[in-house]
Amino acid sequence: MQQKTTFSLFLLYVCLISYSNVTKAQTPGGSSHRLGLSLNLGTTPGLDIGYAISPKITARLGYSYFKYNTNTTAKTSGEDVKLGGDANVSIASLSFEYHPFKRSSFKLIGGASYFDKGQIALVVTPTGTYKFGSTSFSPSDLGNVQFTVDYGKQYAPFAGIGFGRTVPKRRVGFGFEVGSYYTQTPKVTLTGDKRLSSMSEQQAKVQENMKDWKYWPVVNLRLAIRLD
Repeated sequence: MQQKTTFSLFLLYVCLISYSNVTKAQTPGGSSHRLGLSLNLGTTPGLDIGYAISPKITARLGYSYFKYNTNTTAKTSGEDVKLGGDANVSIASLSFEYHPFKRSSFKLIGGASYFDKGQIALVVTPTGTYKFGSTSFSPSDLGNVQFTVDYGKQYAPFAGIGFGRTVPKRRVGFGFEVGSYYTQTPKVTLTGDKRLSSMSEQQAKVQENMKDWKYWPVVNLRLAIRLD
């Protein structure tokens, strides 16, 4: 599904380039278009390829991928617990950046993206022996708690602002962008096993509390290279 979506975005991108080439060819004295490649480092790391339709407007086709695993120990309510989990994000996007001021790299950004993956999963496991009344329970007796937030496969609009150009005026440029995707409410899964099985009863409450989690923040530093 992701490959078909990315290919469709690519076709649209090629059509935009072809159309702008025809338009430019019909405009006397028009400057040549330029290509740029941008590396994003931040909440949605990945690559963008940009095409300058005009001095003020650039079309961008991008792909973001992020996967992170953790296995550590944290303190909760004075007790040590093991935290294990991962985050897995895969996003294809088509966007446009608009530079309203001739002598400034300030820009407005808008577009749409396809989330192929957007999931955060966490497992919490007690590490010590717990005593309830006269009975002691080891970590293996207590079990663990699994918590998952899944945005699923979906399309999401994007809006943001920033500084810097995907097709820089010089060979290399730097930039910064901040914005947000507007997504559907993520699906929450909360389960427990053994002595912690009662945690499953809290799933509906947690899902209700997260009904407004429809904004996926984006904060990226960018390194841009002009390709022509």
